[in-house]
Amino acid sequence: MNTRHPGIELRLARIFKGKKNLVISAVDHVVEYGDQPGLENVETAIRNCRTTDALLLPRFMLERNWPLFAADPAPVPVVRINWSASFYYPLEYREGFTTIATTVEEAVRAGAGAVICSLFLEEKNDRARETRNVEIFAEVVRQKERLGIPLIGECYVVEHKEKTPAEVHGKVKRISRIMAELGADLIKTFYTGRDFAEVIENTPVPVFTIGADKLNTDLAVLQKAADSVRAGARGIIFGRNIFMAKNPVRLIEALNAVINDGAKPEAALKEFKL
Repeated sequence: MNTRHPGIELRLARIFKGKKNLVISAVDHVVEYGDQPGLENVETAIRNCRTTDALLLPRFMLERNWPLFAADPAPVPVVRINWSASFYYPLEYREGFTTIATTVEEAVRAGAGAVICSLFLEEKNDRARETRNVEIFAEVVRQKERLGIPLIGECYVVEHKEKTPAEVHGKVKRISRIMAELGADLIKTFYTGRDFAEVIENTPVPVFTIGADKLNTDLAVLQKAADSVRAGARGIIFGRNIFMAKNPVRLIEALNAVINDGAKPEAALKEFKL
């Protein structure tokens, strides 16, 4: 971890709370594309995720639901900073045009314990847009450094279904390192399979893997978490794979058993009656 800023280090310690690996969820989908099954009633979704270590959400969702974060058990709120066109699935936008939708100061004022911002690169050779995206990400870094709050850098490969596994892996490896060198304190990115340890070795800050697509079974969710941590990830950031589960609370317990206690996914599935 970084040792440059005591405020950032303190807030990172509050997220980890002495744990080696973290279970983090996300309910920020609706700020990007407005309609997400499982998030129609946000209060219910947040309550289902209250035993996670941190929860990604938009600023105004946090402001409307702050009492749910005021007493334990409660995750550390992580506010999303960017809005990006490539996440706007209803119109199938592909290019990563990005803007700062919430400043870091606004996120801190809302009660955030950390912030998250995406960086989109290597899309259709648009050098001007990608340089602008780096400019935006670097500005977010300057804001979080001034305020002493951790930043999760997000590498989401929008076109992952159109690329080979090797191409996705190479992109994840490159952009994760770029974000770390630009100042991200943590990284959220794709699990790329058997070579994922290369991403970990190449990235000098803790890395977390995402669920990406909705997995079909709780066992698949547990297995992906186990594989990620085995390769060196410091935990997972699963959105739909947690808040859309039949029993999110028991799944969170099972995930902790798998990534922190070394339980086998099949054994955790049985122990927690999933």
